[in-house]
Amino acid sequence: MLTRRQWAGVALFVILLSLAAQISFALPGIALPQTAQTVVVLLVGVFLGFNAAAFAIFCYLALGAAGVPVFSEGGAGFATLFGPSGGYLIAFWFTAAVLGLVTDSGHLKPGTWQLVLWMLLGHAMILLIGAGMLSATLGIPAAWFNGVQPFIPGALVKSLIAAVVIWTCGSYRSWFRENLPWQKQTTRP
Repeated sequence: MLTRRQWAGVALFVILLSLAAQISFALPGIALPQTAQTVVVLLVGVFLGFNAAAFAIFCYLALGAAGVPVFSEGGAGFATLFGPSGGYLIAFWFTAAVLGLVTDSGHLKPGTWQLVLWMLLGHAMILLIGAGMLSATLGIPAAWFNGVQPFIPGALVKSLIAAVVIWTCGSYRSWFRENLPWQKQTTRP
């Protein structure tokens, strides 16, 4: 059961993810655009935790599948969700869920370099799962050269951006969730 704050977080991050999908630019010779979506996906998992993060990404994917133009470049529908680039969208759910689980367990502590490593691993999950689905139409070598390799520099930069946002917005994380593993537990009189 989600709390009111978690529902607010779900709504906020679905909106942010939809907006971030529209921030994109083409890479030379590559059909897939570079977008700001992955930064938001990483933030969803850390800020909301497993349950709310998984639900937020599910809502985002459901909106897109229903025809609302929330995917990159205004894309929508089942053809986009299950097309060659759909693996990246589906990977968003797995990545946010894993980061939510890691955060919920207390293994992801804000303000540490471990956070940057988890952001990099999150991007790696998105790229590899996405390339897996892309390889069904292009083959493995082409999927690597068109769906992973060109996005590695962007993934490095976006991982650092996500880590900086988490470091600097630490006090807002607790607004969405109560009793985070790294928070001191206090008793009220």
